[in-house]
Formats: sequence, C-alpha cells, structure tokens
Amino acid sequence: MSASTTQPIVVGTRVHTNLYARGYGAVFAIHGEQAPASVRSLAGVIATGGRATFDIVFDCGSFSKQLPECILRGVQWRVLDETVDAPTIAVAIEFATAEQVRLTAETAAAKQRFTDEIIRLRADHRFGALLQGDDTSSGRLAAKNLRAKLRATFPETRFSVRVRSHGSVDITWTDGPTTGQVKPIAAAYEGGRFDGMEDIYRHRATPWTKVFGGSEYVFTARHTSDSLLDTAIAAVFAHYAGNFSGSGITATAADYRAGRLFNVTIPGLDDSLELAVRASVGGIAG
Repeated sequence: MSASTTQPIVVGTRVHTNLYARGYGAVFAIHGEQAPASVRSLAGVIATGGRATFDIVFDCGSFSKQLPECILRGVQWRVLDETVDAPTIAVAIEFATAEQVRLTAETAAAKQRFTDEIIRLRADHRFGALLQGDDTSSGRLAAKNLRAKLRATFPETRFSVRVRSHGSVDITWTDGPTTGQVKPIAAAYEGGRFDGMEDIYRHRATPWTKVFGGSEYVFTARHTSDSLLDTAIAAVFAHYAGNFSGSGITATAADYRAGRLFNVTIPGLDDSLELAVRASVGGIAG
C-alpha cells in the first residue's frame, strides 16, 4: 500500500513507478535532509520543493541515482508503506550492477556490428551502381539510388521518383510490379517512422541509409490502367463464376473508377465487388 506523502523515507523503503517500465524498487541511499512538507505540485505536473535526493535500485535490474525528493513524492511515483532489509538490497544491487555490465556490453557489440556492416556495404561490389554519401534524411541521395535500383529491378516499368519537402520521397508508377514488390526496395531507404502513439517521428538510421542515403518518409503509389483493371475484373468474375452465373451483373473499368461497384455484392456473398476487384488488382503484376 502507499505511504503518506509526508512520511519520512528510510533506506529500504519500497517505491514504484511506471516510468521507463522500471516498476518496483527500493531506496538504498539518501543524500541530504528530507523536507516532505515543502513538496508542491504545480498544475499536477511540475513538482517543486524537497531537499533530499535518493538512490534507488529496481527489481528489473536498473538504478536511479540522485532522484530529487520532489520527484519521488510526485504524481508519477508511489512511496510504499513497506521496507526490505539490507541483505535484500545487497542482492538487488548485485543483480542490477551485473545487468548494467551486460547491457553496456550488448550496446557496444551492437555499435560494432553497425560499424562493421557499414564497412561491408561500402566495399560490396554488388552495389557498385549505387552512389554513396552521408545524406541520411533529406531524401536526395536516396531518390537517386532508388531510381537506379528500380530501373535495374523492373526495367520494363517507368517509375517517377520525386523528392518532396521535409525529406519525403514519392514513388509512382503505372501497372508493372505490385506494391508488395516495390515496398521492400523503398523501405530500405526509410530513415525512421512516425509513432502515432506518442505523435512524434522516430529517426532510425541503418547501415544502408548511412551508406546509400535515407529519407524520413518513402511513399509508394501504384496507378492502374484500364487494361489492368479489365484483367482484374475478369479474374474476379472467373473466380466467382458460379456466383455470377445468371445474375446479369457486369462491370467495367469505368464502373470501378466511378465507384459504382462498391454497393454491388457478389451473389451469395456479402463481399463488395469493388473490394474484390481492388484485391485482384493488387495481386496482378502487369
């Protein structure tokens, strides 16, 4: 249970926070004189007051050092009405110290693998047709290499690769490869992605973008000709031949573009004919 916000905190006091997924922990050192009565919360967010700081070891294997009293007694933390003894704290500190050593080693190893992969890519003759540089976000270098890669991979299709403002690259084409065939190529040049949960863009450099360029966003848009639409419609009618038999239902590319197929259902099913044609288009490489 939670203790009073003015109750003195002692070595061994259990605490809890959801910040950084740390969870439960225990105070193992206190610096300075506590002044719980002086702690104030402004607008329920900003905490002020207090004079002491606290060192905390968490059960998950991490530390928080010199945490101000106003933060520990604030809205994002709970001071619990329970304590643990010195041997328990010692075990927790030993575990957390080992975890910090392990995480430091893993971080160093990951950085070395990142660096090694950059070196490998720069020397790999298979990518000799691609330009190299240090443009990881504007999209300019990425666009040049995307044009070269798409042209080499799909020589019969004409792609438009344009750099927009804010480091965005637009790739458009008509018929040819499916979106599913193009997206993996485009994704290699994305320098991050938007986090809708926190409403921020998270940059994520990769060895590939470090060498061959990156863009904050790479968008793909495949356009379809009437010919491809006719092929897709014919494929749907062939697949559901038994359902359409004797129904008198017909469809054309013009019907699809005008949205007239959305409210047409496949006989015997609740599926929209428009959605069925759209799925058919997506799977046809024209």
